[in-house]
Amino acid sequence: MVVHFIGGIFVGAAPQLTYRLFLERLAEKDVLVIATPYASGFDHFNIADEVQFKFDRCCRSLQETVQDLPSFGIGHSLGSVIHLLIGSRYAVQRNGNVFMAFNNKEASLAIPLFSPVLVPMAQSLGPLLSQIATSPTIRLGAEMTRKQLETLSPPIMKQILPLVEQLPPLYMDLVKGREDFIPKPEETRRLIRSYYGISRNLLIKFKDDSIDETSILAQVLGVESSISSKLDMSLRTLPGDHGLPLQQALPDVPPRMAEAVNRGSEFLANIAVGTPWESMAKEVGGSLGMDSKILRADMSKDLALLVDAITSWMASNMGPKLLRP
Repeated sequence: MVVHFIGGIFVGAAPQLTYRLFLERLAEKDVLVIATPYASGFDHFNIADEVQFKFDRCCRSLQETVQDLPSFGIGHSLGSVIHLLIGSRYAVQRNGNVFMAFNNKEASLAIPLFSPVLVPMAQSLGPLLSQIATSPTIRLGAEMTRKQLETLSPPIMKQILPLVEQLPPLYMDLVKGREDFIPKPEETRRLIRSYYGISRNLLIKFKDDSIDETSILAQVLGVESSISSKLDMSLRTLPGDHGLPLQQALPDVPPRMAEAVNRGSEFLANIAVGTPWESMAKEVGGSLGMDSKILRADMSKDLALLVDAITSWMASNMGPKLLRP
């Protein structure tokens, strides 16, 4: 089977790195995973278009491999929202979708530290940021630095770059006064109710996830949507927290690469200081860090249980696709 995977806000820019262990565990279950990266932003429509275009392009290049395989979507956090928008806007061929830790809060609640204090601060820095963004000299220097990193750093540092490079555009959105996602949460729910066309859905909630909104999604799909009469929906509550799919285990890594990962994770956290994405960057940096040689036994068990739940559900739903006419 083939899976289109979309990660969460910020971490979705480099899923092969931030979700590496989870995706590898899926691949070990004979799942062909196509993980489409995206730069985080306020426009979810744009993200949905971008990742679907990338997935379609990848499928075309792998046509002989994927053309007869059952197809599923898997999303984590914002990635679940993006899959729902894709299923509401495109006639995608899916046997089913898996939504982990669905969260569709307003920007003021979804993005840590997004507040009336930070927005004016960002706007006051607008002239300086604009000068930085438009200065040929500074742009050239930044580009040279980037090229040097790409040339001289270990491969894993190149994978960290997309996480870092998405921060300035996000900050510029704050400068311009952007305060809401497009579409707003209520508009997203309306689109799902009216147009979402994939009948088979697995909704996964983690027991220790304090920001989960899976129950809201279940209500929208099960009672209010145009597809509710044909809905085949399963709900699972599994151990773990919102960041479980991001957990990593990196044993037996060469010392030089371990040092590079540590430097990269520290840089990632430091560069976001003072922005609404500071706490998220620290969380991502922690997931990339090398403080522990092995994944804690309980997390390893929880991750294995998550992968088993997903692959078992997909295996039982590999028959003809159920699509809304």
